[in-house]
Amino acid sequence: MADDLSLTIGGQSILGWTNIRVTRGMERIPADFDISLTERYPHVSDVVVTEGDPCVVTIGGDAVITGYVDRVNEQVDAHNHMLSVAGRGRCEDLVDCSAQFDSYQFQNIATADIAAKLCEPFGIRVKALSQGIVHPQVCLNVGESPFALIDRLCKVAQMLCYEDADGDLVIGPLSTTEAVGGFALGVNVERAGYLRDMSQRFSQYRVYPVGTGIMNDIGSQGLIEYAVNDSLVSRFRLKSFVAETGDADDTVSKAHALWECNRRIGHGNVITITTSSWRDAAGTLYAPNTLAALSLPQLKLLPGQKFTIGEVTYRRDMKGSGCDLILMLPQAFQPEPILYIPVPQDVAAALGPDTGPSGGQ
Repeated sequence: MADDLSLTIGGQSILGWTNIRVTRGMERIPADFDISLTERYPHVSDVVVTEGDPCVVTIGGDAVITGYVDRVNEQVDAHNHMLSVAGRGRCEDLVDCSAQFDSYQFQNIATADIAAKLCEPFGIRVKALSQGIVHPQVCLNVGESPFALIDRLCKVAQMLCYEDADGDLVIGPLSTTEAVGGFALGVNVERAGYLRDMSQRFSQYRVYPVGTGIMNDIGSQGLIEYAVNDSLVSRFRLKSFVAETGDADDTVSKAHALWECNRRIGHGNVITITTSSWRDAAGTLYAPNTLAALSLPQLKLLPGQKFTIGEVTYRRDMKGSGCDLILMLPQAFQPEPILYIPVPQDVAAALGPDTGPSGGQ
């Protein structure tokens, strides 16, 4: 079979897996897999897989997960011998472990460079599609995971961070790469669903700046506000936010209100697709952070409307093979704007304007 799954450990490639579940996603890190085989495939008893082994999961020769074996489960009875293996991508160490950096602080270093320094002890590379912004000062909390800090800094820089098939950390913007052929019912779509959810959407999102001084002249000054409307919410539903202290001109808080509106629209329109193929029309494996044009008029979607693939699951069992995908509008995956005050003003003044990159010294 052209798209057989292979688990490679120490140069040994193991085939014949009868039950397969491999999942990659933009909002889940790391990727993970769960596969098994039984005695009716030859030499199962000779297969040696040890928990903790570095491994590569490939489909038809294309890597989908590069990581480690987490769990090995063997079961035997009078007639069968079953081997189950579960594991995750290499970025699991960024999520599970505590970060390590000698001085526990970084000064005047770009987002991607900080991420690279945090990933280095774990042997994980950073593939930066953008360097992000220069952070004047970043302090690392004892016990904090590398991913927690990297994710926070990427939000400040308005970038995404996720794991790729090589087990490396990708930092960059929302992709405009498109799956060739898209998805069409009766062509490459076996089953599709469209969940439209209004429960977490609001007709208006308002931001109220702090420090407006309305108590100085009671009755003579109105409450200052900034509003973002969702015209598709037909009844009055208000969601209000107080602008974060220190947000000059309320720029970040206004951007956050717009993000709240767009993200809720995105997560309120979810497409699920099941297709028998793991690959698009060009033979490329479906992958997260990829656009796809949809031709599903039965679900009342506009012809050719493009959604972003947020999660992909390649699966195979005794009933056959399939690929399950979750797609949302692109704005569902935009990073959340957050207020970033890297260093107090008095500290910044003490550091002076000529403070250069120090690599955390």
